[in-house]
Amino acid sequence: MYITKGEISMKKIITVLLSLAVMCSVFAGGATEQVDMTGSVAMVLSGLKTDQAFNQYTYEGMLRAASEKGIKTAYKENVTDAEQVEVIRQLAQQGYEIIIGQGGQFGDSLATVAKEYPDTHFIFSVGKDTYGLPNMSAATVSYSEAGYLGGIMAAHSTKTGKVAMITGVFYANQAQMRDSFEKALHDVNPSIEFTAIETNDWSDTDKAYNAANALIAQGYDVLFPCLDAAGAGVAAATDDSKNKAVLVGSVADYAETYDCKSAMGSVTFNWEGLGYLEATGELTDGKSHVVGMAGNGISAIYNNLSSEGVAAVEKAKSDLSAGKINIPD
Repeated sequence: MYITKGEISMKKIITVLLSLAVMCSVFAGGATEQVDMTGSVAMVLSGLKTDQAFNQYTYEGMLRAASEKGIKTAYKENVTDAEQVEVIRQLAQQGYEIIIGQGGQFGDSLATVAKEYPDTHFIFSVGKDTYGLPNMSAATVSYSEAGYLGGIMAAHSTKTGKVAMITGVFYANQAQMRDSFEKALHDVNPSIEFTAIETNDWSDTDKAYNAANALIAQGYDVLFPCLDAAGAGVAAATDDSKNKAVLVGSVADYAETYDCKSAMGSVTFNWEGLGYLEATGELTDGKSHVVGMAGNGISAIYNNLSSEGVAAVEKAKSDLSAGKINIPD
């Protein structure tokens, strides 16, 4: 095979053009405008941003902060435990000033990356441990106070004297909620039988439905779910129980969110307000923040609760705000 002079000339032209193209790309790359990350916030969610629970509402709080304050935001949803460190690290590498991990399972991963990026602030949301790091804060609503109010509602709703709590995993917050819930039950009636179970899944409605039905079959007539989207499964189980069981909700208003006809009431969390505070930077002080009755972090909603039960909850609310009830927080 022979190469003609014309082909050689053409090859030279192509070579020169390619060289120029490379040079242009190098200079263009050097002149790339840097993205301003001032006032930027990223939120990492353990579930879906549409879960009708804390993932959604804290995310909406961040969106409100973005709208009002002009904050640049990003999010990553449904992040598994195995993915946490890498996702958080990537956001830190991208230059986000505040990175929020939504859920009690994020503490260790946030602390790991916080040590690598001392100029970035990390918020352990729905947690209390700052790991002794100056660039890490913690923020949550009072699960203890919420559990106590829920326990008062449940104690005034049970007929069989058997009450159960259902949650995904007993992280520190859920464990405190369980303990204060049980304390409230026994403050009203020491003979109430109480059990608490984990489903190991916050969003699986079928798993929650089956777990609730198993408890109802054992005679537990008041169920207290502390779940994300899976709460719908517990609501469906009590509604389908033909009056064998009722529900006291937590986190969300179960009568409104899940159209639960068997809801006696709910203890709702102001997650949207917490997400807003986190995103605006008001909690980036390296401290642990717990927002309870006094700070409008939780509220009591009444549906089918008796007037006696409502009065008891209202008294408990006043006593909690005044610090008259001794529960850990």
